[in-house]
Amino acid sequence: MGQPIRPVRYEPPPGVTGEVELTSLARMRARGGPREFDAPQRLGFDLLVAVETGRAVHTVDFTGHPLAPGDVLWVRAGQVQQWGAVADIEGPAFLFTPSAIDPGTWELIRAAGVATPNHWAAATVAGTPAAAALPAALATASAPVTGLRDAALARALAATLLLLVLAVPEGPGRRAPTHPAFVWFRDELEKEFRTRHQVAAYAARLGYSTRTLNRLARDNTGLSAKQLIDERIVLEAKRLLAHGPDPVARIAAELGFEDASNFSKYFHHRTGTTPAAFRDHVRAAAGGRFPGVSAVDESGGQAAVFRATPP
Repeated sequence: MGQPIRPVRYEPPPGVTGEVELTSLARMRARGGPREFDAPQRLGFDLLVAVETGRAVHTVDFTGHPLAPGDVLWVRAGQVQQWGAVADIEGPAFLFTPSAIDPGTWELIRAAGVATPNHWAAATVAGTPAAAALPAALATASAPVTGLRDAALARALAATLLLLVLAVPEGPGRRAPTHPAFVWFRDELEKEFRTRHQVAAYAARLGYSTRTLNRLARDNTGLSAKQLIDERIVLEAKRLLAHGPDPVARIAAELGFEDASNFSKYFHHRTGTTPAAFRDHVRAAAGGRFPGVSAVDESGGQAAVFRATPP
């Protein structure tokens, strides 16, 4: 371990039009080569995989998702992923830029629940409209390539994503936000967490009091607005510590801290360990696996360019 997170941007291969491409895991492996899948990656595009055969564990932001036939995996742009035994699984894969999906659909997805999962087990999808939507998107992708086909494919994929979100069982992650201001706060947090660490800064930006913002956060997640801010900062810190070679002082500066000492105290207070100890622990525990993984029971350099071969 100690490999930096590899930013991966997407450029469609010759013959692929629009912003949605259908390929397969086999073609992705053939095009990228085995080393393409060794290092942790931060995707500049979305990846939607339907597992048809095989089993593997795919890790997204320190959570290991056991994949099996019938499962669906959705890794979103900006998340950090680590492929497991990628040669052991097969199935179709959609690669698409976030702009491929219309803004209205993204708004509906963000408003559908507090947390959008990365993994749907086969039993969750079976018998839902999502089970029919994914084959429809696959069939649309196989139509002759025209501007009309590209538009239809983008809409079919958007419908698939919406129906996958709808298939999530009722629970904390499925509960719709009680006020649009919480959605605005969540979006603003994702954009500004490196420079805005205080609730008051977000409240002023959104035109609400800190008390209102904290109430909305608790109503939707059970956590205060400050806890959500800290949670996002700590996630990014863990990403950089686990996968990157940068010293703690540089990571502290990247996350908006004045010095490494303040960052170390902040991190220790919220995780119970220092940044250096966290880095040492996850790398020592890696043993060939993605570091710091908690499996889910569901019974720095130049960006790489991924060009999958057309279907």
